[in-house]
Amino acid sequence: MTSGSCVVLSCSSVLKLTMASEYTLMDPICLVENQNNQLTVNQTALEILDKISQPVVVVAIAGLYRTGKSYLMNRLAGKNQGFPLGSTVRSETKGIWMWCVPHPTKPDHTLVLLDTEGLGDVEKDDPKNDLWIFALAVLLSSMFVYNSMSSINHQALEQLHYVTELTKLIRTKSSPSSGEVDDSAEFASFFPDFVWVVRDFTLDLKLDGRTITEDEYLENALKLVPGEDPQIQKSNMPREYIRKFFPRRKCFVFEHPTNDKKVLHYMEEMSENQLEWNFQEQSKNFCQYILTHANTKTLREEIIVTGIGLGTLAKAYVDAINSGAVPCLENAVTTLAEQENSVAVQKAADHYSKQWTRE
Repeated sequence: MTSGSCVVLSCSSVLKLTMASEYTLMDPICLVENQNNQLTVNQTALEILDKISQPVVVVAIAGLYRTGKSYLMNRLAGKNQGFPLGSTVRSETKGIWMWCVPHPTKPDHTLVLLDTEGLGDVEKDDPKNDLWIFALAVLLSSMFVYNSMSSINHQALEQLHYVTELTKLIRTKSSPSSGEVDDSAEFASFFPDFVWVVRDFTLDLKLDGRTITEDEYLENALKLVPGEDPQIQKSNMPREYIRKFFPRRKCFVFEHPTNDKKVLHYMEEMSENQLEWNFQEQSKNFCQYILTHANTKTLREEIIVTGIGLGTLAKAYVDAINSGAVPCLENAVTTLAEQENSVAVQKAADHYSKQWTRE
C-alpha cells in the first residue's frame, strides 16, 4: 500500500465469506480517500459495506502522525500486519482506512477498525483537512481512541484542540430555532466512548504521594485550571469539551515497546516475546477492554447501524463536507430510519413473493 494514495482493491481480492454469511475484509482498504485536501469515499469500500447487514462495532483511532496508531489497530484485529506501519518521519496512512473482521466476542457482529491519517503532518498545507478527518472519525465510530505520546500535559491538551472545533463542524439539528445553540448533551448522545492512549509513558502513576489508576490520571489532567485569565480559559477549553462531549472516558498508558531502536523499525515482523513484558501486558489489557466494552454503533442509542448504514453515513457526511455544508446528525438519523424501513418493506415483499410462488 502506498503512502500517497489509496489502493483500490477488487472485491474478490479482499473479501471472504464467513460462517455468518457476512463479508469481511482480509486486508484493510481505504474508506475515505484524501487527495490534495479533497475527501472522497472509495466506491469499492462502499460496495463491501453494502454486503454487511450485521450490526457493526466501529473503533476509530486518531492522533499525531508517527505515533504508532496503526500498530494498535493491527493488534485489535489479532494481526501483526494489516494497516501499514512506517518507521520514517513521513506519515504512512492517508485518509481513513477500514478493516472489517468478525467480532471475536460479539456473535453476529462485525468489528470495523478505522485507522486515520496522522494529525499535524507538516507536509499538509490545509489545517482544516485535519479537522475533518478528526470529525469523521468521531462521527463514524462507537469507540474513539486518541493516541498521544509521553504524558497528558498542557502540550498534549493543546494538540487536542480539534475537539474544541467540533461544534463548528457538526450540527445536531437540521433547522435549529433562531438563537438556539446546540447543547453539549445533544452531541454526547451521538458521540462515541473516548479512550486516551498515552505511548512511551515513563512517569510514575502517583498523585500527592499515593498511587493512582490510569483513569484517575486522565481525570486529574482534565480538571479545569482555576482563574479568569484569558490564557487560562483558553487552555481549559479542550478539557471542558472532552468532559462535556465524552462522558464515558478511559485511559491506558504504554511503556516503551523495546529499548532496541532497530526493532522499532520492524514492529510488524517482531514476535510478541521480543517486546518488553510490560508493553505486552498493556497491549493485552487495551485490546481486551476495547473488544469487551466497545458498543454496537448506534445513533442516539435508537438506530442500530449495520455495515450498510455505516457506508450510508460515510457518504452522507463526506458529501456534506464537499458541498460546503455541515454534517447534520438529525438528518443522519432520518436517513438511516428511512433506509431501515425500505429494507424491511423489501424483505416483506420478497417473503410474500416466495409464498405466492409456492402456492
